[in-house]
Amino acid sequence: MKFDFPFYVPFISSDCDFFDDIKDELIATIMKIHNNEPFAIQGNFPKGKTLKRDITESGGKFFETENKCIVRLREWTTLQLVNSYKGLKMNFKKIFYTNSWFHVTKKGGFHSMHMHPNTPLAGIFYVKDGNSEIGNSWINPVSGYIDFSSKWCNTDYESKFVPGRLILFPGWVLHSALPHDGNDLRIVIAFNSTIM
Repeated sequence: MKFDFPFYVPFISSDCDFFDDIKDELIATIMKIHNNEPFAIQGNFPKGKTLKRDITESGGKFFETENKCIVRLREWTTLQLVNSYKGLKMNFKKIFYTNSWFHVTKKGGFHSMHMHPNTPLAGIFYVKDGNSEIGNSWINPVSGYIDFSSKWCNTDYESKFVPGRLILFPGWVLHSALPHDGNDLRIVIAFNSTIM
């Protein structure tokens, strides 16, 4: 007997065991950059109000910041990627971060549906929940097929915002940062990875 899952879409989550040790420094580092241009969209991305609103998006090289807490988080994230690519039976010699950035979002802010092309595994790391458990939403890429008896084949998947949690997923799956409803700022770090 052989089981195949040709349309199975993996979502991998991992909780950072040292997050409490780096949280304050990480938030302070992000907020220092954020405060230079609060709620300004940066980088080479679409800037329409229907795509993103009330959000600060850093440039695309955040993980290259030579800061002790960021270096430690990057090393941990790389280990999670190594284990995930291996677990998915994807052969590789090297993993690359093609982009990495943060979002600081105020109440009502969001990032509408989008995808990350050429990204076998993208990542979202939850830093500060802003007093809300609302996380992200992904659309089932298997158009028209719904099976409520299966946990992975519903119309969508929504994550709960847990500070210190990393979620890895195929970047080509349509996803969004849902509108923030907390009364404090929400902070996430995101990245794209690829392998060779």
